[in-house]
Amino acid sequence: MKLGVRLMSTIKIENGIYWVGSNDEKASLNCNPYLIIDKGEGILLDPGSVLDFDIVFKNVISLIPIEHIRYVILHHQDPDFCSSVPLFEKAGANFQIVTHWRAAILIKYYGVVSPFYIINENEFKLRLPSGRELAFIPTPYLHFPGAFVTYDLHSKVLFSSDLFGAFSYNWKLFADDSYIEKMKMFHEHYMPSNEIIRPVMEKLLSIDIAMIAPQHGSIIKDNVVSHIKVLRDLECGEYLKDTKKEIAKNGGYKLLVSLVLKRLYSIFHVNEVEEALEGLEISFDRNSYEVFDFNYRGVDLWNGLFENISKKMGMNWLVVLEPFVNKISKEYDILVPDIYRSKMIDAQSEVWNLNSENVELKKMNEKLSQNIQDVYEQMTKCPITGLYNYTFFRSYLSKSIEEILAENNRIHTSLMVLNVDNMSQIKYTYGDDEVESILRTLAILINEYASNNMVQFRLQGASVACYFINETEENVTAFAEEIRNEISTTKKFVDKITASIGIAYSEEIDLTSDNYENIAKEYYELAISRINLAKKAGENRICSSSEFEERQEEYILIADNDETNVDVLKNVFENLKYKTKAAYTGDEIVEICSDKRPLLIISEMMLPKQDAIQVYRTLQKTTDTINIPFIIVSSLKNEDAVKSSYALGINYFLKKPYMIAELTGLSQNIIRGNKIES
Repeated sequence: MKLGVRLMSTIKIENGIYWVGSNDEKASLNCNPYLIIDKGEGILLDPGSVLDFDIVFKNVISLIPIEHIRYVILHHQDPDFCSSVPLFEKAGANFQIVTHWRAAILIKYYGVVSPFYIINENEFKLRLPSGRELAFIPTPYLHFPGAFVTYDLHSKVLFSSDLFGAFSYNWKLFADDSYIEKMKMFHEHYMPSNEIIRPVMEKLLSIDIAMIAPQHGSIIKDNVVSHIKVLRDLECGEYLKDTKKEIAKNGGYKLLVSLVLKRLYSIFHVNEVEEALEGLEISFDRNSYEVFDFNYRGVDLWNGLFENISKKMGMNWLVVLEPFVNKISKEYDILVPDIYRSKMIDAQSEVWNLNSENVELKKMNEKLSQNIQDVYEQMTKCPITGLYNYTFFRSYLSKSIEEILAENNRIHTSLMVLNVDNMSQIKYTYGDDEVESILRTLAILINEYASNNMVQFRLQGASVACYFINETEENVTAFAEEIRNEISTTKKFVDKITASIGIAYSEEIDLTSDNYENIAKEYYELAISRINLAKKAGENRICSSSEFEERQEEYILIADNDETNVDVLKNVFENLKYKTKAAYTGDEIVEICSDKRPLLIISEMMLPKQDAIQVYRTLQKTTDTINIPFIIVSSLKNEDAVKSSYALGINYFLKKPYMIAELTGLSQNIIRGNKIES
C-alpha cells in the first residue's frame, strides 16, 4: 500500500454505478476507477495502477464477487489506467478486456492473459446480457491515437477517461465551482490542440449526458454542458492561437500577474497561495484577483512573482503553471519569466541526475517494503478469505481481554462465531475449490453488513468469527439474524447452505484471572458451545444464551381438529417412548413451539385459524422455531398442495388413510436425521 493513501469506502454515484478508488493525499493526480453492476455482473472501468490494487480490489469485492466481473474497459494503455489488470487475473477474475486495437497492442505487454474485445471490430458497442448497451466514442489523440470514451445509454453517464480530468490539488470526488480552472490546467498540459479537441466536444454536445465521470479529477454532476463548452473553446497544446496582443494596451504586466493569481487560487488551497505570495510587494482584490498596486518596474513584477513562488513553494508549482505561463507569454508576445529559462532547466537537470543515481535504492526500498507487507499479510491473514486468521484471532482476543480489565470492565464486547452446517457435504459433492469459493463469498457477505466497531476473522474449518466492541446485544443479535438469513436464502453459493451461530458476551466470563489467554479461551469456548446448542436444536439458528438448551424438549407435537385422531396418535407414539403434546388449531401450534421446541410436528392440513402450510411459514420467521421437522397429513392430496409444501421445506406429505407403521417409520427416520425420499 502506498504511503499517504487514505482508504475510502465505495461510493454510489448512480444506481448500479460505483466509484471504487482511493484518495492519495500526497499525489497530484488522483485516479478514479468505476464499477457498473448490471443484473449481478460487473463491468470495471480503468481499474488503475499496481500501487492502487489492494484498495481497489477490496472495494470491488465488497460489492460483487470477483468471479462476477465480466468485462474490464481500458480507455488506453497508460500504467495508471491498467497496470493492475494482471493482479485482478491472479486474484481469480475471468473477464474480457474491452479496448481499442491500438491500445491492445501495448496492453499485452503488461502480461495480461484475458481475451480482448476489440471495440472497432464490434461497431464501437457492447451489449450486456441484460440488454443494456455501452457506446464507445473515439477521441483520437486525446491523448493517444486509440483513445475513446464510454457512454452508458441506460444511466446517461459518460466515462470520459482523461478528458474532463484535472490535477488533484485539494481533491474532491464531485466537482465544485472551482473545478473548471483545474480542468483547464490539466488539458493545457496533456491535450495536443484545440483543433483536435473541438470536434470531440461538438460530438458530446449532441448527446444527452447526465454526468461525466473522468479517470482523473472530479465527477461532474452539475452544469455538464458548460464544462463541455469550456473544453471546446480551450486553447491548449503546441498549437496555440497566434493572437499577439500588445501588452501595453492591455494593462501591462499587472494584467498577466492578475491572470496568474486567478489560476493559483482556483488550483491550490487559499492558505497555500497566501504562503506563496508572502513577501511579494503587491496589492490585489481578493475577489477579482486584479492587481491594483505593486512596488516593481515593468517586467520585474512578472519575474518577481515566479521567483517568489519558487522560493516559497518549490519547483513543483512552477511545473504545474508552465503550460499556462507559456500560453499567455505567447499570447502577449513576451518572454517567459527568467526562472523558466534558467533556474528551472538547471533544477530539472539536477532532479533527473538525482533520480538516476537513486533508482536502484528506490527499487530496493520498495521491494523491502513489499516484502514486509507480504510477510505481515501471510502471518495475519487467511489467503482464501482475506480475513484475519485463527492465530491472529487468539492474540487479538487476549489483548482485548487485557484492555477490558484495564478499563475496569467498562468496555462491553460480544463474540459471534458462525459455522457452516453442511460444509462436509459440499466438500464431498463439489470438492475443495467450491469450499474455498463459499468461504470467499461468505467473507464478502459479512463485510457487506459489517460496522466500524467490528473485526472479522476466519477460524478453523468452516467457521468465521465477528468481534464487536461497545455494540448493544440487540444490534449484535440483529446482525447475526441478517447474516443467517442471507446465507440461507442467497443464490450466490453453488448449493444451498445454512449456518449455525453462537454468541457470547464479555459480562458472562470470569475476569478475575490474570491469565488473559485462558480468559480468552473461555470466551471463545462459550461461543462454540452455543453453536453446538444451535446445531443440536436443528441447525440454521442462533443461540445467544445458555437458556437456549432449556427450551429444547424431546416431544412430538400432534395437531388435528379431531380429538379422536389426536388421541390415537398420542397413544401410538407414547408406546414408542416418545413424549407428546396436542394442538387443535394452527395458532396453538405456534404458541406451543415458541415455548418448547418439539422434535417433530405431525399436523392435519386443514386446521382452524391457520392451515398447516400457513403455520409452517409462521414458524420459519424466527430463529427459535425455524426448521422444525414437519409432516402434513390430509385426505386432500392434490398436486399443487404437495408441490407447494415441498417447495417450502416440509419434510413429508402423507395422504389419509395411511398405515400407522408408515407414519411412525417416517417420523423416526426424520427424528434420527435421515433424509426421506418423497
